[in-house]
Amino acid sequence: MRAVLLSSLTRSHVVVRDDVEVPQARAALDRVDAEYVVVVTSDGHPLGVLGRPELADLGSTAETLTALAHRFPALVVIGGDPDELDVDELFDLAELVGREGLRFVLVERDGQPSGVVPRAAIAEALPLDLLDTAGVRSGNPDVPALRYVCRKCAPPSFQLPRAPGENGRPPNCRRVFFHGAMDADA
Repeated sequence: MRAVLLSSLTRSHVVVRDDVEVPQARAALDRVDAEYVVVVTSDGHPLGVLGRPELADLGSTAETLTALAHRFPALVVIGGDPDELDVDELFDLAELVGREGLRFVLVERDGQPSGVVPRAAIAEALPLDLLDTAGVRSGNPDVPALRYVCRKCAPPSFQLPRAPGENGRPPNCRRVFFHGAMDADA
């Protein structure tokens, strides 16, 4: 199987700060005709991703997105460099999305949101012969984990940086910086 371009799986998004109210987030989504809203903190850390159904579930309240963050779906962040996803990375991402019942994944490049990959796009990219190997992970068992979880976040946040951290250290939580280092998610 050939590698899949991560950029080919992404859908349109608009970035809004967490201090905006739900109607303002809806208006931003409609103004640029995007499919997803990426909510970031004032310092640019991703807080969550919301599609139109998730925004509708928040109602027409005038509360800020910060106040409603506990109702956001789990956050998964994947590094966008390199753009090519090999078979193992695609399968790993699909396994995480399926296991956690996630609807989408945030792609970041240089610490900035660059796209949102919906669950359906991941499913479409999986080759049928890869599905027969469910439960079997290939690759080098001596390579440190490249999938991390912050269980301090509610709901948990995940990160797939796709490259080992400096000196093999795990990444810090992207959602709440003060949560510190994330745990390996095997």
